[in-house]
Amino acid sequence: MEQESKYIYLLSDGTGETASKIAKAFMVQFRHANVVYRKFIEIRTKEQADEIIERADHEKPLVISTIADKELRDYLNGEFRKRFIIVLDIFGYYIEKFEQFFGQKARNISGLLHRISDQYFDKIKAIEYTVAHDDNRSSKNLDEADIILVGLSRTSKTPLSVYLAQEGYKVANFALVKGENLPDSLFIVDQNKIVGLTIDPMRLYEIRQQRAKKLGIENSSYASLSKIYEEIEFCNSLFKRNPRWLVIDVTNRSVEESASEIVAKLFGKRL
Repeated sequence: MEQESKYIYLLSDGTGETASKIAKAFMVQFRHANVVYRKFIEIRTKEQADEIIERADHEKPLVISTIADKELRDYLNGEFRKRFIIVLDIFGYYIEKFEQFFGQKARNISGLLHRISDQYFDKIKAIEYTVAHDDNRSSKNLDEADIILVGLSRTSKTPLSVYLAQEGYKVANFALVKGENLPDSLFIVDQNKIVGLTIDPMRLYEIRQQRAKKLGIENSSYASLSKIYEEIEFCNSLFKRNPRWLVIDVTNRSVEESASEIVAKLFGKRL
């Protein structure tokens, strides 16, 4: 004999993913071959709610709700109870516990979890882009970059790029080498998103000396003070020829400090 259909309604003012995961987590404990899931997402108005209530009146579902808006949540819960429909008000139940713990009322912002998820995936995309465009690795799709860093070797280009990517910014970076040309595509994109990194010669000398020791190349011109002065002169002349580039001095500054200045000056935001 075929089992009677059972309906589970998944209600959300976002994507409904939380309600779906909860339903699936519990359904593994039950054997019922004829379960019908109905997902209702982006619920923001009483008109939307009334359509769901009318349908539920016929199908008598189990309702799993993750709606944040208290007024809308209370309205739906009340109408379902009038019709003897079981409601698992996930958001309502747990938000009360959080309110008790913190001693303050929740903001009840609709779709907030969905926006947080979007932010998370945006950061993942930013990191993927940044890794693919690290240290002259690629000059493709530079128009997609939010920030492009250019600077001499050991001016914190990669650490800065990674830090900014973790904040959701797509970053490309290019090393400046005297005698080598930067890619043509760099001069085609919006020049206002290019950031030149400069540093005090003596500080760069110290950094490169330490690096040279680790690599076992102490006698290399890489850490030569005269070579460093030549490179910085070359670097500064390039920056002067491109006045639209933002120039940041990274001498004795943490990655966090440099990143904060870049974001503040380019986007008017604070990290």
